[in-house]
Amino acid sequence: MSEDDPRIDKARAKAILFEEAARAGAGFIDPVWERLIDTFSQACENSSRTHIAFLGTAILAKCIDVRFDAFAVKEAESDRAYSARGLCHNVLVPNAPEIDINLGVTGKEPLNNQPYFRVQRVSRDMPVRGPVRPVIEMLCQLLDKLEALKSEAEARQALRAFIAVRKRYGQRYAPLTRITSALTAEQLIAAIEEFVAESSEGGRRAQAIVAALMNLFAGEDRVHVGRVNDPSRTVPGDVAVRSVDDPEKWERVFEVRDKPVSREDLLLFITRCRDAGIAEVAIVAVAGGQEDIPLAEARSWAIERGLALSVFKTWADLVTQVLYWAPTPQIEGLAQLPALIYARLVALEVSPSGAAAWLDLVGSPEDGHPQDTVKIF
Repeated sequence: MSEDDPRIDKARAKAILFEEAARAGAGFIDPVWERLIDTFSQACENSSRTHIAFLGTAILAKCIDVRFDAFAVKEAESDRAYSARGLCHNVLVPNAPEIDINLGVTGKEPLNNQPYFRVQRVSRDMPVRGPVRPVIEMLCQLLDKLEALKSEAEARQALRAFIAVRKRYGQRYAPLTRITSALTAEQLIAAIEEFVAESSEGGRRAQAIVAALMNLFAGEDRVHVGRVNDPSRTVPGDVAVRSVDDPEKWERVFEVRDKPVSREDLLLFITRCRDAGIAEVAIVAVAGGQEDIPLAEARSWAIERGLALSVFKTWADLVTQVLYWAPTPQIEGLAQLPALIYARLVALEVSPSGAAAWLDLVGSPEDGHPQDTVKIF
């Protein structure tokens, strides 16, 4: 699938987006579209927010050319289709922060997720989990309404309503100015332990920390982070590092568990990695109450299948190894990690209060004044 659809004028699409953001700010909002999109947004909050990004993309496409198929995902589907992923990735996502709208998810490619990466066109029988089915029905009803539009002016009314509604859904995070650069390794490890023990947030806190450690080790461009509880992962494990020589291959993967790991969990993870052709695998098993695992047996079982297995049962084990083996000198790594962790917390949609709790552990208020907040998408 091409992301550069020649029928999409990206400069014009951006201009339309900013023009309608200005009109939305002036209050020119269609109340019917506003109510429908707000109802849809509320439904997505409890299920899958990826569909919000698709709706915004479909509306913008209709503004560019009202003849475009609102249900299209990939441009090869029909002569009315277009690359929804390309329009979303190249126009909607990079400009959302400036016009102050929340697209539901924070990734650079929202439509590279389930179910959009598999389907040519949205439909009411798309393969989704049961709880998401009502959301898909609502989405299709909105797309039906878009298909009935006769002009660009009508499509722009829908875009203004989308912008107005999604402005109200931004989460506000504390700024990075509170992070200190004076942490020792022991202080950083203690902060991580306290932070993860305080709240799991569905595993997001632990996953963000491992992702940040891999950023330091391999660089952000080589690190892939799966969405928490995503059943359609493109790679086994929660955090993966791409090969230097071949970006299509995975050099190593991590399964991050802040709940107890069993022997069976280990063997299942090893099997999945073997099937994916990954030779370096690791489990981060940092839950309190973790029982002893027969590691010798698991490692032997992995070696027989051509894999090397590492198990990190404490944050100290993982952090000290990464600091030692990373190309960045340890003192510089210690200075960078608090901010790298914070960025991953935001990207994985840890709660604003959780992100602020991290800043409380690794920084200090400036001059005793309350911190302003910044919106991050």
